[in-house]
Amino acid sequence: MNLSPGQAAESLKEIERTQRRSAEEQDYAHSSPQFILWGLIWMAGYAGTSLLPNYGFVHGISWLWLGLIVIGISGSSVLGRRRFRNLTPEGIAKAKAIGLRWGMTMFVFYAFIVAVFSVMRPHNPAVSGAFIPLLIAAIYCVWGIWQGLRFLYAGIAVGALTLI
Repeated sequence: MNLSPGQAAESLKEIERTQRRSAEEQDYAHSSPQFILWGLIWMAGYAGTSLLPNYGFVHGISWLWLGLIVIGISGSSVLGRRRFRNLTPEGIAKAKAIGLRWGMTMFVFYAFIVAVFSVMRPHNPAVSGAFIPLLIAAIYCVWGIWQGLRFLYAGIAVGALTLI
């Protein structure tokens, strides 16, 4: 079977499209548990804040949210480790580097939120309750621009629901 140069080029383009779609689907599959975990964390946090508006606040810090964030970070770490448990030593080294980068990225986001709240002290809990989801929505949107439209749609949905 002989292929013409045009057929060969088209075959290579199709292989590239398939690889890109496969990588995108794997990214979605690995992100789904994180979405579910953090969705449950946010639901519990907002439900607790709504049902017990003045409970657990000491000097403006909600101990409910602090505890939930610790649970979320721990859960994310466990989910991340589960994803990479059957790798070769080289793969484990790459996974650790990725985990370290994600950890540093999350630290930057948390430091940014603390810095914003220290500079622009919200006097209304609704303001701080809306700022963080809007920031998360923006992050999802940027991630979606680079990695897949589903993240973009999720970011738009989170942002729209926050503003309602």
